[in-house]
Amino acid sequence: MSADTSRPTTVPVTIPAAPDVAQVLSHNFRALGKFLAFRLSLIMLLMVGPVVCIRLGVVPDSALAVLPLVAGLFVLIYTMLRVRFATRLFACRRVLRHYPLTHYSRVAKKDARGKVYGTVFALRVSIRGQHGAPLMRGLNATGSPRWPAGFDEGGWVAGDLAYGGVLISPTTDALLFIKPDEWDKLESRRRELGPERAELARRAGLDNGKWPEPRIS
Repeated sequence: MSADTSRPTTVPVTIPAAPDVAQVLSHNFRALGKFLAFRLSLIMLLMVGPVVCIRLGVVPDSALAVLPLVAGLFVLIYTMLRVRFATRLFACRRVLRHYPLTHYSRVAKKDARGKVYGTVFALRVSIRGQHGAPLMRGLNATGSPRWPAGFDEGGWVAGDLAYGGVLISPTTDALLFIKPDEWDKLESRRRELGPERAELARRAGLDNGKWPEPRIS
């Protein structure tokens, strides 16, 4: 008797192990600390180095000798802007305290807009085969302008997509703080979710649709 080949073969879906939240936060805070240490060292070199060299007579006192001071000032301003928006790490930590992690098998980057403090990404997070995922915008929590590696294998979300949340790379522990791109259009969906989920979003700091970065459009 021949085997019945009319039935489709079901391929089991393997969900990777959820990342350790404490480890993810620690990794990102360390990455931010290393960035700050490097930038502060560079700023000191550019702004203090020329003054020391002039006083020691290593270089002549001229306009060219103070050009590194100007460069150091620009690096300082850029660093301050980046650190300001890297405070989203604290917003991510708050979200991770209130929501469990849910695995989404598909993370698709749609667009990216570079800004002086980093890059705002447009993306969709969904389960493969499902439709209607809202367009989200995300910012690397440490302020990095790069799209994190590892999202080819999906990602872990803490939060509620109608409100926003945190997206974690399953392989690199990179954090994206995400919010709906068009907050007002999802108002009816949020009402359908009920008061309990609205209260949870409020406690996690996700109930405010305001976003200081430009909307992807």
